[in-house]
Amino acid sequence: MIETLTNTIIPFLIILTILVFVHELGHYLAAIKNNVKVEVFSIGFGKEVFGYTDKSGTRWKFSLIPLGGYVKMHGDADPSSSKKDKSSKIDQSLSFHNKTISQRSTILFAGPAANFIFSFLVLVFINCYFGFSSTKPIISSIEPGSPAESMGLKEGDIIVQANNQKILDFNSLKDVILNNDSDSITILYNRDGKLNELDISPVSNKIGIKGVVEVQKLNIFDSMVKSANQIYFFVKITLVGIYEMISGSRGTEDLGGPIRIAELSGDFWSKGLQSTLWFMMIISLNLGLINLFPIPMLDGGHLLLNFIEYVKGSPLKQKYLEIIHSVGLFLLLSLMIFATYNDVLRIIR
Repeated sequence: MIETLTNTIIPFLIILTILVFVHELGHYLAAIKNNVKVEVFSIGFGKEVFGYTDKSGTRWKFSLIPLGGYVKMHGDADPSSSKKDKSSKIDQSLSFHNKTISQRSTILFAGPAANFIFSFLVLVFINCYFGFSSTKPIISSIEPGSPAESMGLKEGDIIVQANNQKILDFNSLKDVILNNDSDSITILYNRDGKLNELDISPVSNKIGIKGVVEVQKLNIFDSMVKSANQIYFFVKITLVGIYEMISGSRGTEDLGGPIRIAELSGDFWSKGLQSTLWFMMIISLNLGLINLFPIPMLDGGHLLLNFIEYVKGSPLKQKYLEIIHSVGLFLLLSLMIFATYNDVLRIIR
């Protein structure tokens, strides 16, 4: 029990607290910038465990259930900004609901944006301090019985081209293999200064070779460029994965909930600072991305309602908003239950 606490639960809570704080800080700073009073900044939900009130009247607190957080702004009847407080004590000049559509949208978008910025800065630090790992197309080992061995490739061979495409690293070689339409791939390789060519047939999209891993510390400019490209890549594969699950071309067994995140938190935490930062970068990126989905109760859902209000010229009636938010809450709870079911099923197996 103590080992589980120190190796899994504590790392999970520390990582989650940092990422939730980053997300809510984005909302907080945007609200202050747009002259909206923030009444509560909470890490977690439910009953307050401890906290303090600053000079501006904001209550900063940690709450009992540490699975998220919220910023409650002046004029909100609940933490999700889904209901407007109609009390006569509301100062309309400081109320979230009394701001323009663009101001409210800026405040809503600032949370996910903070997660994206955090992920970018973490990547920049990793690429500068620890270095960027790339796999050079120099064969370091060959799997016994693989297509590479049967075709006579050897350790030290340098892959120059594949299907007439220049190969700079193993990722570009993998792309050629995955996108190949024929049974074989034409490989141009360098052995002892001489170019040789052969046709090789992958098995399960593999030819059975490993490359030389090279770690290079980048300067700040190169790191920023590389980090931006990495952010684009991670967002792309995440969206593709979600689309494949929705379309049914990919199973949902990879979908994990809090239990899975806690397990991974402990795994990456135990491997050191670099692995922990890398994990935090991925989770922060996913947190920002998912919050932009047009699902009621999420920031993206509120942004969609703002867009409808802009097109319509007036907000939807409160009764319709309540129905929409109830549906959104049902969807989110259903998704969390299903993800937790996957986690429990995986543990049992």
